[in-house]
Amino acid sequence: MCFAKIRVLRFVAEGKVYVERFKDSPDHMHSLEESDKFKRPQFIRHLVEQEALKNYRPPAIFNAVKEYATEKMDLGASVKELKVKEVVNIKYKIRGSLDTYLIGNSERELDICDSIFFLEQQNYQVEHYMIPHKFTYGFAFVHPNQIENLEKYEWLTLIDSIHKTNQYDYRLFTLYIRNSYGCWDVGAHFFVSNEDSDTIAKALIIIRQFAPHWRPRYILQDQSNTETNSIKLSFPGLKNGEQECDTLICTVHLVRTWMSKIYDVKTRQKMIQAMYKRTKIGCEVLIQQAIDECPIPTIKQYISRYYKKNNQRWALWARQHSPLLLQVTSTNSLESYHFELKRTTSSHYGLIGACHKVVALDQKKRTDSEYVAFEFRTKKISIMSLDDEILNEFHKFPYPIQRMLANEICAVENRIEKGKAIPGLTSLHCNCLFFIRYLLPCRHIFHEQIYVDILEQTKAEKAAENRRLTINELMEKVRDTYWRVEEKGNDEQTGQLIKELKSRLEPVINSVRTKENV
Repeated sequence: MCFAKIRVLRFVAEGKVYVERFKDSPDHMHSLEESDKFKRPQFIRHLVEQEALKNYRPPAIFNAVKEYATEKMDLGASVKELKVKEVVNIKYKIRGSLDTYLIGNSERELDICDSIFFLEQQNYQVEHYMIPHKFTYGFAFVHPNQIENLEKYEWLTLIDSIHKTNQYDYRLFTLYIRNSYGCWDVGAHFFVSNEDSDTIAKALIIIRQFAPHWRPRYILQDQSNTETNSIKLSFPGLKNGEQECDTLICTVHLVRTWMSKIYDVKTRQKMIQAMYKRTKIGCEVLIQQAIDECPIPTIKQYISRYYKKNNQRWALWARQHSPLLLQVTSTNSLESYHFELKRTTSSHYGLIGACHKVVALDQKKRTDSEYVAFEFRTKKISIMSLDDEILNEFHKFPYPIQRMLANEICAVENRIEKGKAIPGLTSLHCNCLFFIRYLLPCRHIFHEQIYVDILEQTKAEKAAENRRLTINELMEKVRDTYWRVEEKGNDEQTGQLIKELKSRLEPVINSVRTKENV
């Protein structure tokens, strides 16, 4: 602390300021940098306030102000001691009054009523409910556009929850779907006061009432047993005369769990191999090997108890029948939505504040979906390294397909640079993951097509192949008939069959030989 005393006199008429030091006061000076440590210049504070109005995150405001003051205003020394904590405090003072409507009513029931009223004003269908025997609450809400998407793209639905979006710690659940343009969009939302199966199941049943044609075949989720039980309660399946609704586990969540639970590296790697195995037998063999070779008894018991008998939920062999299930193996897209939502919400907000942010983000998602739908057929890719003839063929496909095909054909050059040999494919079919996922020509097929002529079968070749298949079928029928008679042990019946076959076939064979000799 400096003990120097000065007197400042301001002469308004002359427009001057006179500064003098008190008698016997220490005689020394302070640099601007030292002064800024105690009191920030008003101009810097003004810059922070201007950026705070844009509602960026404090670190972004801090970087923007520092960059602008240093490069544009030559005030690098003034912002040198600026701290992120100061930016946080200034933003709170500025935004506090602007975010008052997001805090909502102090009483929970009134806050819920205000939230429902707001959602109904935004054309959402809303229903509030209570589970009497558990004293839990919740409310589900869905927009008409979301109902249409939920019913139309019902086959695969993602579900996940997010917390700390409101002061009551109500969990927000979101249903997510992927439309025919490859764009992810919201299907429905619901808040629950407690994350138990009965409360979640009630919300799902309400959503089924809003969207009566929503009958998902698969629901992709994390490893929450609560969610699994609630889905079983909401979708009874064949017991109610409906199609079964199977739950699949997100592979990303699964690996995260294994990182902590299966801490033996070799065992974990073996389980990951089992997860990506394409056959059930191969998957079960790898699981058993992981158990047998694991040196830690607790991990052995953990794998046997939780993953040995239910591998159809987490292993990819059970998803080989569907390219869509192979494309979507995790809930990362839904987590991205929740991450974007959490950046705009706060644990200090009421439910009304969380609903405001959810509605705003839903509107953004709808706008993004409309833009993707517009580009789906109209946008065309352009790559300098590709010939115009190839590009013109690519332009016949939707834009997302163009991008995937372009990436694959460009990857052929990388294969050649690395000295990889031609795959040696005999047909336009490949066993690589890309081909199985998207059923599109992959880099191996393009490599084969460009450097090896795969001649299309002519009509004559196809006819010859059909004839060979017919002969093989006839021979198989004759062989099966013979062995059925032979296994009965009746020699007389077997001899009679052979005699009849000879009498029928020898005239045909002799006729062919006669024509060949002519």
